[in-house]
Amino acid sequence: MIRKFTRNFGLKLFSIAAASLLWFAYSGTRELTTSLSVAVQYRNIPKNLEISSNIIDQVHLIVRGPSPLLGRLSSAQFPVILDLAPVQGPGIVTFTIDRRNVGLPSGIVLERAIPSQIQIRTETRVSREVPVLPRFENVPEGYRVSSWEVLPPRLTLIGPRSHVDAIERVETDPVDLRALPPEGEVRTTAYTGDPQVNFIAAPTLILRVTLAPAAGHTKNP
Repeated sequence: MIRKFTRNFGLKLFSIAAASLLWFAYSGTRELTTSLSVAVQYRNIPKNLEISSNIIDQVHLIVRGPSPLLGRLSSAQFPVILDLAPVQGPGIVTFTIDRRNVGLPSGIVLERAIPSQIQIRTETRVSREVPVLPRFENVPEGYRVSSWEVLPPRLTLIGPRSHVDAIERVETDPVDLRALPPEGEVRTTAYTGDPQVNFIAAPTLILRVTLAPAAGHTKNP
């Protein structure tokens, strides 16, 4: 009987030890739930289209999995990827956020996303020239702006059709006329006022300004 018990004793002892280690490893691995704030990436936008709706650039993910795996997760590794390649023309398209557009590793479960869906509107990309209007501030007392010239006088905008069509002109940054150089020439920048509309070229401008005495005032000798 004793001989039967001691036969292959070393192998039996190894098996018991291995089983014990596996049990301790498994019992020590708890399943936890955590959250990640991840970036949203919009890919394969058709060249003739623009996103005209407000762009959501971040999503909150609630994920569940073993604590060692969760501890190694980095939000930078798992962006939400929205593929616009199937979009054929202007319109509204809704994306539901699930494992298909979140590349979580095996063993990690996506419980939910906040928001759970992202809806975007696409419009035809258009370009249009608009005039540039200068803005002045702090006109010296007793003077007025008698003339001005902006170079170039017009700039080309590009963006979603409805946004571009809504802009009749663009304005420069306010130019402080108290600091106007003697030659009356300053550099300034134009501003669209719409984050979804861009300039085709750099919006750096040259502004030439002439001041003259205001009515009822004469220039001191």
